[in-house]
Amino acid sequence: MRNDSRCLSNSCQKNSTCAAGHREDTCRCADVPPDTMEELCNKTSDPCSSNPCLQNATCLSSPGNLSFTCECPAGYNGTTCERAVSMCDTNPCEHGGTCQNGVAGPICLCSAGYTGTLCEMDFDECISEPCHNGAVCRDGVDEYSCYCVPGYQGKHCDLEVNECVSDPCLNGATCLNQIGKYDCICPFGYTGANCELEIDECLSQPCLNGATCRDAPGGFSCSCAAGFQGYRCQHDVDECASLPCRHGGRCHDRAAGYSCNCTGTGFMGQHCETLIPLCWSQPCYNNATCEDSADSYTCHCWPGYTGARCETDISECSSNPCPAEAQCVERSWARWYGSIPALPSHFSYDKAEGYVCSCKPGFTAAKLPLCLPPGCTTDLCSLADTKAYREYNLCSEFPIDFSSKAR
Repeated sequence: MRNDSRCLSNSCQKNSTCAAGHREDTCRCADVPPDTMEELCNKTSDPCSSNPCLQNATCLSSPGNLSFTCECPAGYNGTTCERAVSMCDTNPCEHGGTCQNGVAGPICLCSAGYTGTLCEMDFDECISEPCHNGAVCRDGVDEYSCYCVPGYQGKHCDLEVNECVSDPCLNGATCLNQIGKYDCICPFGYTGANCELEIDECLSQPCLNGATCRDAPGGFSCSCAAGFQGYRCQHDVDECASLPCRHGGRCHDRAAGYSCNCTGTGFMGQHCETLIPLCWSQPCYNNATCEDSADSYTCHCWPGYTGARCETDISECSSNPCPAEAQCVERSWARWYGSIPALPSHFSYDKAEGYVCSCKPGFTAAKLPLCLPPGCTTDLCSLADTKAYREYNLCSEFPIDFSSKAR
């Protein structure tokens, strides 16, 4: 910086007076007339010889050594660089920074969040990577914000979120905290993200053998059909284990039941508990009537039959009651009925006792029990009024008369 030294002390010599002008000063000599001695008066010595400039400033003399100027170093001004310049007067510090004078220039003490010589730059707090676990850092003025990924929280996203704190799992499920999520370990019988859905265990048809399934929270129950047991009704009940068949009956186990084989025991019924009436086996023959007793039976025979079971046909013909011209036919011989005149057309047990004499071939059955020899058509010996018969007649030397023998 250059400084004008006009009219400074010692600029005019020889007791001259300095007169300041528009462009420059002049020296007026006091002891000589102005018009004759001005030139001599103005001849002065070098004004810089007295080192008027301070702060090691450079002194520059003007032409004619009438004045000098000082080129002041940075930070100073004034004619002789006597005044220190305040570099903070222009408020060089930005964003509220505090200015301090320094040797080489102003020194700015920056407000929080700013940097640079003049605090002109916003300080990027995200450079230090303060956000953790993959969070996004957003720089601000003297601050930063961390935007956490799911599963983390806190100013620096360094705290893991415990998703299980809110008890999201239902129905007694166990909550497992994960990064950014949670998992529910459902108890038996439940499903869903939060174990909120009850499983209908009966959909898988766990009950067997026709059992009825009833769904229950976390399980099921089976109502077994008759004859089955077990948690799933998978076991066939051995009904024969309780020996239900009596009197030696043989038990046969079946699905949902059993049966008793009473053959040969003499008993009947579901459990062979009832004594079979002996007459049920029809032990009596020839249409005899069977009568049961406590442990036996009695056969009541029709006349003409005998034996404990009426099995014997009494042989009325065994005594040969008929004459030679006739054959004896017992009334119990059912096959003869309808084939000979002496018997009716149909057999009946109530008329099975006795016998009849049937004329042999060649003989003719006469009125009443007589067999007429060949050629005879009538019995001339009969007496109609007495119904008596002689032992001979006109047709035969040996008449046949068995009226007294026929039964």
